[in-house]
Amino acid sequence: MKKQEKNWRLEGYCPTTPWYRFVEPGVLFAMEVDSSNTPATASWVVLPLDHPARVAILRHGESARLQKSGMVALHGAEGIFCRRVLSEHFPNLFTPSEGAPSMSNTTTGLEPDPLGLFEILARAGHKLPSAVADLVDNSISHGATTIDITFPNPNQGGRWMCVRDDGNGMTPSELRDAMKIGHRRSYADNDLGKFGYGLKGASWSQADSLTVVTRTAGAPVSQMTWDKEHLALTRAWVPLTAPVDAKYASVVDIPVSGTAVLLTKMRPPVDIPPSRGVDPYTLEVTAIREHLELVFHRFLQGRVPGKPKISIRVEGRELVPNDPMGHPLTKQFDARTIELNPLLPDRAARIGVQAFITPNEEEFDKNHRDDPPDVARDARNRLTLGGRWNESQGFYFYRLHRLIKWGGWEDIFTRDEKTKLLRVSVDFDRNADDPLQVDISKQLVRLPLEVAEHIEKIVKEPRAEARSRYAKKVDVPPPPPVPGGKDGPQVPPPPPGNGPGKGGGKPKPPKGERSPIRLVEGGSRAWERKLGFMGEQVEVTPRVAQLVALVKAIEGDTEAKTALSEFLRVLEARGVVEILDAG
Repeated sequence: MKKQEKNWRLEGYCPTTPWYRFVEPGVLFAMEVDSSNTPATASWVVLPLDHPARVAILRHGESARLQKSGMVALHGAEGIFCRRVLSEHFPNLFTPSEGAPSMSNTTTGLEPDPLGLFEILARAGHKLPSAVADLVDNSISHGATTIDITFPNPNQGGRWMCVRDDGNGMTPSELRDAMKIGHRRSYADNDLGKFGYGLKGASWSQADSLTVVTRTAGAPVSQMTWDKEHLALTRAWVPLTAPVDAKYASVVDIPVSGTAVLLTKMRPPVDIPPSRGVDPYTLEVTAIREHLELVFHRFLQGRVPGKPKISIRVEGRELVPNDPMGHPLTKQFDARTIELNPLLPDRAARIGVQAFITPNEEEFDKNHRDDPPDVARDARNRLTLGGRWNESQGFYFYRLHRLIKWGGWEDIFTRDEKTKLLRVSVDFDRNADDPLQVDISKQLVRLPLEVAEHIEKIVKEPRAEARSRYAKKVDVPPPPPVPGGKDGPQVPPPPPGNGPGKGGGKPKPPKGERSPIRLVEGGSRAWERKLGFMGEQVEVTPRVAQLVALVKAIEGDTEAKTALSEFLRVLEARGVVEILDAG
């Protein structure tokens, strides 16, 4: 045995015994290495194509990286499933994975330090939009149909948030369970929860104080608070039960049944991308809205079996679902199903796969040419998921109809400009959580090798068609000719007052009108499109002298600048800005 970084290489002669006559392309070589010895020792086996151990391993997410490299090293907890399967079939060769230690109801003095665990969970990788989405998950799981998110401007009384719903609410004992770290309740088949982590992890990632106020129909209100400062003082898992401050009384009020999650002592965001003319608070609210409109679009559309249509409001404004496959010109292919472990009822799962091709640039422009500019801009922003058209190609993973991950090809394909129109939905329920290795944040998915190979075949034809549609040209009718007689169109005379000697020959924009393009002194890009309260504006830097000269040549002509802005938008979509930056 020789080690190469994390991987081990077995050196020696290929066995010639008849026991291994079935060795052929596609068989699985499995080896367990004991590196406590010098030299290291190992037990290994070759699994033929139809061996149940091979089938089980290739249907589990621990095999995901085999698609890319053909070899994967799993250390410790990374290979729990594989070791369990191998030990079941070859107990003399492989040791079973260690199970979770049993827990007693007595304390041992080894309980997790409250403050330390708080700080660990607070750094679990949530940003504000994904944290809010986890709180909305809880509301939906408890039967909510209306969810109100209150997030006022921090300059008007501090940074705080409340997510209130009209769901079933919780009893006092259910509330205590919900506030436990890692409490594993009994989940219904369509329950979005998983690890008993979402409420606490999402809340603590944003705030130092979490208060839950809840009631079931006909019962009194129950409430409980986890506060970081209190945990630091007591070093004990003792919640606070004092009433909420009168300042928040109206937002946590529950008339009949439901739950309100109140976050106070919220920490400011670590990073917010700068945007000229737009304050950070507006950027945060916009990011929350756009994230929720995307990940919960099926719930907002009323398309989830067994669930009512839900309504979500952010600061009183109703969310509008953003279906990434919902543009009227999107082509959809037949839905396909991949069966996982169909002969093992306790491990059986189904994965639905369906490909979609969105319209190309010209098709989109033609479809929206009669829309007002702001409507067309909004439609483009929603289709491209914020202008990131190329990044939005790839898989869209839906767990119980909730979008948990999107964009990218999971190492099955590379991202390609010519396939940016292709999107593939991958639907699964909680039975597939283990094979797909859904993580604690419910934002990470790994495709088992067998699933990846199935999907590669399913997507082959749509990928080819997506390339074809990308290159397709659309016939756009020319503008109507200007009346001018039989000799053809004539250039209309300039309007009075704009000729030579009568005002300079360039129409001036009305007083107070915002120019769509302006020159700026510096910047890292040739031009940058920015959105402010006054609308959209393109800022042109000195990096491309010819573009600067063109802007100066049409100075004062708002119509020409608007046309140039739209032309630059086409170049942006084609990646020209990045090419210029690279040059």
